[in-house]
Amino acid sequence: MKTHPHSYNISLVLFIALATAFTIIASATGEEDAPASKVKVRYRMPSIVLSAHADWPKDPKYRDAMAKFVVDHGFNVVEGGVDVLDVCRKNGLMVQLGGDQATLDMAPKLRDDPAVFGYFVSDRRRRDSFPAFAKIARIFEKADPNHPTIFINRAAWNEFGDFAKQVKPMLLDFYHYHAMPRRHAERYYLYLLMFRGLGQEHGIPVMRCTSSSSSPAVLRQTIYTSLAYGVKGFHFWTPWIFAHAKDKDGNAELKDGKLNMYVTLPHLTDIAKEVRKMSPVLVNCRSIAMYHTDPLPISGGKAPGDAWCQPSGSQLLVGVLQDEKGVDFLLVTNRHPGMKQEALLSFDATVSAVEHMDKKTGKWQPMTLETGGERRTGTLHLAPGDGELLKVVRVVKK
Repeated sequence: MKTHPHSYNISLVLFIALATAFTIIASATGEEDAPASKVKVRYRMPSIVLSAHADWPKDPKYRDAMAKFVVDHGFNVVEGGVDVLDVCRKNGLMVQLGGDQATLDMAPKLRDDPAVFGYFVSDRRRRDSFPAFAKIARIFEKADPNHPTIFINRAAWNEFGDFAKQVKPMLLDFYHYHAMPRRHAERYYLYLLMFRGLGQEHGIPVMRCTSSSSSPAVLRQTIYTSLAYGVKGFHFWTPWIFAHAKDKDGNAELKDGKLNMYVTLPHLTDIAKEVRKMSPVLVNCRSIAMYHTDPLPISGGKAPGDAWCQPSGSQLLVGVLQDEKGVDFLLVTNRHPGMKQEALLSFDATVSAVEHMDKKTGKWQPMTLETGGERRTGTLHLAPGDGELLKVVRVVKK
């Protein structure tokens, strides 16, 4: 991956036209989407993906330690070549391979390999590259129909609709460094909505790249609000997160006879460990709706009056999710990366119980609900940019 931050200048007229054109904003204003049975699923993520670069030691005998180090810190995909597939497979890691001819020649033998995540081809290319990308995608899919080719869209070019239509990828990937100056932070939720809509329309998951130079709270806000919109994977620029000490010749420097490894962004790996606990739930959930509270962002809407969950509080986002068995989940997030928030959730009579996941252990705990009239209410206290996952027991008459 070679994604670089750049400034961009899209006219206000184009921006308004785009917002109007995507009148899939019905879902953003609180209305729930059509049943999942109407959408043909082309590809599913194996888990919620967090991808990074691992600085593999030159000497293969130390690579096992690096693979374990990555897994212990919450990440499950690394960039690499076929030479690290064996050690990654052994440790439960997946590898994002390059999309070159040598890898393509091996792809038929890799189609059933759980250590393969996909094949990275390109990023930040304009519309005139899409026909060639489509050919590349079809060639790789013929050789390996089980793993996606990866093309990273630059959201600010607003060509991703044509990309999805022409290339027909198995995975829709994009980047928007919203926390950087002049990167159109006001479009953050609009782009999440637009990519979500395309992903659901084409039956494919959405993955996004964000800036790893953001503050810990902004990274937390980015990941949890994206998950609330149904995003299934993340990678970061810069991706250099797992490294080891080296001598002047680039060979591994050992400490007490062991590889001396370190993490460049420990706060990011802290979030990754939390997401790993949520992954078994979130990866199998479909995004149903997104409910915002005041102040509303562009494209963000409140819960409709008849919604079974009504959030209240400042700058909240509630992702309404449902798994394949019809179990309901809520990902309650704090949109503000600089302030704690209290989220008050009011449930109608269809809700009989709510459980809250402990992000450190992955275990479910009963949530206290107060009864008042025909509704019951629960309260969450959210750290800046944070998110909390709830499982809801509902009795719905058919």
